[in-house]
Amino acid sequence: MRKNLNLMIKPSSSKCNLKCKYCFYNSISDAREIRDYGFMKEYTIKKILDRVFEYCNGGNCSIAFQGGEPLLIGIDFYKQLMDYIRINNLNGTSFSFALQTNGTLINNEWANFFSENNFLIGISLDGNKDLHNLNRVDHLNNDSFNRVMNGIHTLEKYNVDYNILTVITSALCKKIDSTYNFYKKNNFNYLQFIPCLEPLENSQMNLSSFSITPSQYGDFLINLFDLWYKDALSGKYVSIRFFDNILGLFFNKDYEACEMKGICSCQHIIEGNGEVYPCDFYTYESYSIGNILKNSFDDIHKNSSTLNFINSSKDINDKCKNCAYLNFCRGGCRRHRENQKGNLNYFCESYYKFYSHSLEKFKNVALKIQRDNLRR
Repeated sequence: MRKNLNLMIKPSSSKCNLKCKYCFYNSISDAREIRDYGFMKEYTIKKILDRVFEYCNGGNCSIAFQGGEPLLIGIDFYKQLMDYIRINNLNGTSFSFALQTNGTLINNEWANFFSENNFLIGISLDGNKDLHNLNRVDHLNNDSFNRVMNGIHTLEKYNVDYNILTVITSALCKKIDSTYNFYKKNNFNYLQFIPCLEPLENSQMNLSSFSITPSQYGDFLINLFDLWYKDALSGKYVSIRFFDNILGLFFNKDYEACEMKGICSCQHIIEGNGEVYPCDFYTYESYSIGNILKNSFDDIHKNSSTLNFINSSKDINDKCKNCAYLNFCRGGCRRHRENQKGNLNYFCESYYKFYSHSLEKFKNVALKIQRDNLRR
């Protein structure tokens, strides 16, 4: 039987050539018994692919590479991966590839490889030069903005599809107008924004100057939405993942983003040593659900740790169950409910304010899209 599978592979583990001041994976790595599992071995990636062939059996497999910085392992790792698939994919499993990078290491060779193999590239960029360089610096505290922009221009030269991932900090909340306009000016039309949060664990990292309050996040979403809405109605559509997912509900689609579904699924995060975790926010030893060198994907799915992780995410606050916006919010991401009183989403206030402001306007955008499609 054909099956589908989504994986996130960390081939460089927690290694990174930048040292961003708010990096959540740094805080996780610091809290583990083993901070860095090293570069993924050739036999490990081959075992992952063998497990994929066995499980998917001609279905679809989506693989995203993340880190750390996944380019640090070197391009030969990815070339060997593609060669192994071409030679050993005997049951016709189809693959799609994405890679999230800080963008500083992209050169012509990388961009040509991404183009030839249809990789979708996510670039971490926090707005214009001044905003980006506030937090996204290297180990010597050197700025990274110019290197990131050079990487983007190289991708464009080779016609590589890419999107922009931006971390919402307290500083960026105050500059959303200029950030949005900067992205438009550079034709960055595929955007994703994620809020910066305090670490789950006791950590030496103090993120209070970066993380945002519910009130700030609610205002941020409304301000960003108003900019987006004006453009959407005038035919200058900018793809913002959060808004795209909400808009899709008006076309009878379900959310694509796992954090918007309200219930966790197993995301198959695979570290450099083959250890598997259910979610990128929970790559601590205590959340391990197996090791790909020992366990098949069927084994992992039946693991009590996997089932407990998923089932525990179904517990939402009674306030959510009676909320007018439950069908849109669904209680939100488990990570945003962690350690909160009554398991209420930390951003409950944000979402209530945002949905109150935006849902009728989303309907207007959906109607415009329908009318535009009928004219074609």
